[in-house]
Amino acid sequence: MSHCVLLLPSVHDVMKAEKILLKAGCNINVIATPRELSHNCGVVIRFDCSNYNVLLSLLGEMPVEKKIFKKSDENKYEEVTQE
Repeated sequence: MSHCVLLLPSVHDVMKAEKILLKAGCNINVIATPRELSHNCGVVIRFDCSNYNVLLSLLGEMPVEKKIFKKSDENKYEEVTQE
C-alpha cells in the first residue's frame, strides 16, 4: 500500500481537515511533517494514495493551499498535487 501526505499551511488547517475527513469516515493519520517537505507546519495528514480524489473532494471548500506528496520506492517524497 502506497501512502501520500497532505501538506497544509498551518497546524490549525491540519486540525480542521482532520475533523472533516474523520467525520466522513476516512482512514487517515496525523503525523510529524517529514523534514524534506517543510519546516513550517509540524504535522501532515497521511492517507492511502488510492483515496486521493476523495480527500480533495472533501477538502475542496478549504481556501488554503494543499500540496500532496507520494512516498516513492526510493523512500523519497514526490509531489503529486493536481492543479
